[in-house]
Amino acid sequence: MDEQKLADLFRDAAQDAPPASFDAGDVRTASRRATLRRRNSIAAGTTLVVVLGFGGVFAANSWVSQDSSSLNNLGSGQNRDNAAESPMTPLQAKPPTGFSGESESTQGDAQTPGSTGPSASESAVQGCAGVDRELADALADELSVSPDFAVSPTLTCSPDSRSVAYKIDGLTITAIVTPQPFEAPAGAEKVRTASGQDLYVFTQGDGELKGQAKRFADALAPRF
Repeated sequence: MDEQKLADLFRDAAQDAPPASFDAGDVRTASRRATLRRRNSIAAGTTLVVVLGFGGVFAANSWVSQDSSSLNNLGSGQNRDNAAESPMTPLQAKPPTGFSGESESTQGDAQTPGSTGPSASESAVQGCAGVDRELADALADELSVSPDFAVSPTLTCSPDSRSVAYKIDGLTITAIVTPQPFEAPAGAEKVRTASGQDLYVFTQGDGELKGQAKRFADALAPRF
């Protein structure tokens, strides 16, 4: 088939085809609509992104604010707990003085040197009426008894004296250390102590330790 016949066939076929249902105007209208829809979609997407962005920023700010508030509340509670648990300083714990008209210097007196018993003010009026704990411990060691059994001697001596007595099996043994003259009972042993005072040791009654006052006096003298 030559080219002329082929061209005639195509021309005849085109003439027999039905007319088109749209024209150039319809194509332009459809194109404008498609472009408008695309622009609307882009605008909607942009708006959604912006809304989500603002929502995320708001949520983040809210979370940070809540977290900061929680930390502040926790810190305040911890401070209150620390304040409640922390002990008072000596100055805070010290009760106020001076309400009864007495100063701190008169609240108590120093104890007699070498004595763990009565205070100095008490010894000033007691003399032989009180038990000197250091002398009581020393004599208890020599007697091999407990110092808890110490008693006050049944006699009178100067206020600056130190004294103790023990009652053992019906016998009473007494020791007195004094810087003042002292009238001891008959049979008392007198020795000079290391500090230059007089030590008197004597027994009263009958018992196994009767007649051993000298031995105890010699043992006690170097310690006083």
